[in-house]
Amino acid sequence: MKKALLFTLLLFFHGCSINQLFLTDEIDTITTVQQSRFVRHNRAYFSRADLLLLSGKKPFLLLTHKKRHDLGVLLHRGNTYLLYRFFSPSTPPIRFKANHRQLRKKLARYGYIPLGNAEHKGYVVHSGPRRYKGVKTYLIDITDYSKLKTRYQDAIRNYRSDMLSGIHDRLPKQLIEPYLRYYSQQADTEEKKKEIARIAEKLHISLDQKNAPPSLLPNSDQPSYHYYRYRASMYELGNYLNSPQSRAALTPAQYTILQHRLSTLQQEKLLHEGSLETLIAAYEENHDPHFKRRIMELLKAQNATQ
Repeated sequence: MKKALLFTLLLFFHGCSINQLFLTDEIDTITTVQQSRFVRHNRAYFSRADLLLLSGKKPFLLLTHKKRHDLGVLLHRGNTYLLYRFFSPSTPPIRFKANHRQLRKKLARYGYIPLGNAEHKGYVVHSGPRRYKGVKTYLIDITDYSKLKTRYQDAIRNYRSDMLSGIHDRLPKQLIEPYLRYYSQQADTEEKKKEIARIAEKLHISLDQKNAPPSLLPNSDQPSYHYYRYRASMYELGNYLNSPQSRAALTPAQYTILQHRLSTLQQEKLLHEGSLETLIAAYEENHDPHFKRRIMELLKAQNATQ
């Protein structure tokens, strides 16, 4: 009895609990929640013991690989960094030591760079402290919709709803709505409008003016957040976001959504109007398959004229 009591006290003073001993296969382990042809959903509960904050005052940093479709999650525990390949759960984390100045170089050596806007890349992230079966943990829950988003973008850009036949996975509206509305405004024939309407129905997004918020209607006196989210041109939106008054009037979530829409509009403009050189430079940074496809189109056209 005394030995059991001593053992329990030892665990307590070392920041460990009895529960944690029996959850070694569940804590600090990435598990697959859902996997289909177009969607991957993984989740992990990381122990908060010795977990240190990284940039952005979060205990993790999202990374993307420069050459392959791979999402990395970086943790800093004690004096060691741990780099997880989040959608390769069976792969053990890469462990390394580095100071703050060396960190980016170390990550680049492994082929990783900071992800930036997760939703722009097709990821939906939920995270935060959780108590998991009595253990203090930090939850990281990520769903990868990038393949599904790309398929929808292809269908929208080509005005072909048939490209989505047989797809039953749901795509969150915030990942595609600005893109859909942009091409809805560009639709110049009845057939294109019908195709966009079919795609919008599949996404459960209403493009009908009657169902739009009052601030989206043409007779609105003053543009509001909804106007800039759905209707404003790239230049209008850019000027609006650069205004200190606008920044003060927006919540952090609204500002992020408008930034995402501006980024989408800028990408569309670059794809349609950018020169071959600017597209190649952009592709070297973002590795977006749409840029690669456009570069190949321009190269073919260039060779055909020679």
